[in-house]
Amino acid sequence: MAKKYRRSGKRKLRKKKYPANKKKTLYAFGFVILVLIILYLLVDSRVANSFQKRSAENRLSGKYKANTITLESALIHSFKLLGIPESKYRQEKKDDAIYFSAGINSQTMDLNFANAIITGQIELAGGRILKGVEKNNNNRQVLEFFDIGQNQKYIVNLYYSQYASTSKKLTKIAFVIDDFGYFNGKLLDDFLNLPEEITFAILPHCPHSREVMEKAAEKGHETIIHMPMEPLNYPKANPGENAIYVHDSPREIKKKVQGYIKQLPLCVGANNHMGSLATTDAAVMQAVLETLKKSNLFFIDSRTNQASIAYKMAKELMVPSYENTFFLDTPSISDKTFSEKIDYLKTVSKSRDYILVISHCAGQVHLDYLKRFLALIDELDLELIPASQLFQSDLPAIL
Repeated sequence: MAKKYRRSGKRKLRKKKYPANKKKTLYAFGFVILVLIILYLLVDSRVANSFQKRSAENRLSGKYKANTITLESALIHSFKLLGIPESKYRQEKKDDAIYFSAGINSQTMDLNFANAIITGQIELAGGRILKGVEKNNNNRQVLEFFDIGQNQKYIVNLYYSQYASTSKKLTKIAFVIDDFGYFNGKLLDDFLNLPEEITFAILPHCPHSREVMEKAAEKGHETIIHMPMEPLNYPKANPGENAIYVHDSPREIKKKVQGYIKQLPLCVGANNHMGSLATTDAAVMQAVLETLKKSNLFFIDSRTNQASIAYKMAKELMVPSYENTFFLDTPSISDKTFSEKIDYLKTVSKSRDYILVISHCAGQVHLDYLKRFLALIDELDLELIPASQLFQSDLPAIL
């Protein structure tokens, strides 16, 4: 009887044999992969080192570029920004540091504000801030800085100082004269002889538009584009050639404004001529303001309609803008109107830092009326400025 053998439940796996040529191929492929990995690591390391080196060089070059301005000059510049006269600060060089002492007018600013301005200028110059200490219940501050490039320490002592007199802050007033471009000759020359702070608003597409712009520039007057825009009572009131209408598409409006700018390239801003309807239309004003913004021109809302949205929209679009405070020569040129305007001006100047007045160049009587008004500027404690300064801040630029 034949013996029966029990087979084990485990099956012995046979080792798979590869032909010799396949083994060589696998070895070669593995070698290539290994070489590529090594090369990658070497290149990556060099790139990283190079990048770090360039970054360090850039940081150093930026630091030393900043330090081409010494902290001494940065401190003096900051004092000027703060309006500190030379008589109110002094410096003294000692063995351990260069000492500055500056008296701050408490009626115009506090020490923390002065500290912020000075520290900002030091940082711009590449200086290192070591420390700041308040003393005498914050009536004095001591700041310490270090100039890395010059290897020099600076100590600044800020304190409140009694100023002999504080000049009264004057309300600033700008005048814009509308409707130039129709005439030349003696009347224009007489207007050009007004103080150079007076701004001329020039209508495009008029016989003497470009000539007025050039003559005004020669006399030191800034000019703006007096953009013709649709009034409520159109067509009874005609805004002029190539005006902007509410039925125009945004593309048409932008093209018209671009044409105005091309024709009057020296103009630094624009205001509306008529436009009592156009300035209430959001689509119209958006197209106008976006075009002005691209050319870095400011906008003045003449406010020919109290419902105008032009000024509000300009602010939203971040276009430098202001609005007319009042028209000088409306509703009439008379002694009664003149007195009313003066009284109104006295009232608004108490609550505003800036005032804008618009007049017209319709004739000699308008010029004489304006001269009469300008003669009272000093008496009314007003400072005459060009229209472009309506957008300037009294704070130092670094803020």
